[in-house]
Formats: sequence, C-alpha cells, structure tokens
Amino acid sequence: MARRFVVFLLAVSAGLAFLHVRTLIATEMPDDISIENKGYNSDRRGPVSFSHMNHAEDYDISCTDCHHEYQNGKNVWQEDDPVKGCAECHSPLESRDNVKKLSIAFHKNCKGCHRKLAKEGISKDAPYRKCTDCHERKS
Repeated sequence: MARRFVVFLLAVSAGLAFLHVRTLIATEMPDDISIENKGYNSDRRGPVSFSHMNHAEDYDISCTDCHHEYQNGKNVWQEDDPVKGCAECHSPLESRDNVKKLSIAFHKNCKGCHRKLAKEGISKDAPYRKCTDCHERKS
C-alpha cells in the first residue's frame, strides 16, 4: 500500500512539474521581434528585425543587458519581472533627465555592444557601422 502511495505521489509530482515547465515555455520570450520607428518626428530609417532567441541563447546575452529598471543607479529588473516597451520610459522625441531618448538608448545599447564585440574579436559579424546592417530598407 505504501509503495502505491509513493508511486502515486511521484506521478502527481512529475505531472505538476510538466505543467509548470509548459507554463514557463508558454510565457517565454518571443523568437523574433521588430523594433519599429513609432513616435518619432520623422521616420528616416526602416525597422530593425531582432532575433531575441539568437541573442539570448546563441550569444548568451543576459536579459538584464537590455531590459532594465533603474532605482538609485542600479538595475533592479529581474527576469521574472514584466517587460515594458522601451518607449514607455525612453521618449522618441527627447532625452529627459538621465533617461536618453529612444534612438540614443537603442544605439548606445545595441550598437555599443556590437562595436565592443567586434573590437574584442569576439564577433566579426556584429553589425555597427552601416545603418542598413540592422535597419531594413524603407519601402
């Protein structure tokens, strides 16, 4: 009788673990996102296609390298926190206080990281020189 109970508990535990993992997988990050040029006075460049999965899995970039919420100069954002759209804090039109405007924030973070990887010899194909290496041509 005790053995059946242990087997039953193991089966229930395995089932709950499976459901928990499925929930985590279902709420994971999107594979690819498109960074649109919304809210700017002029739309000089096309959108940027961004492979979330490549950066996170293939390049081992930490979520907190891009996602952030600063309090007292420290990034307190954690991987299970909600993800805000960049424009919720970074205005497309102007920098405010210590918060850079959206295009500067993107370029500082994305282009700056790519430049660093190229200069350190870690990646030869991390684009940072030509606009069209990241931005799609406008139609």
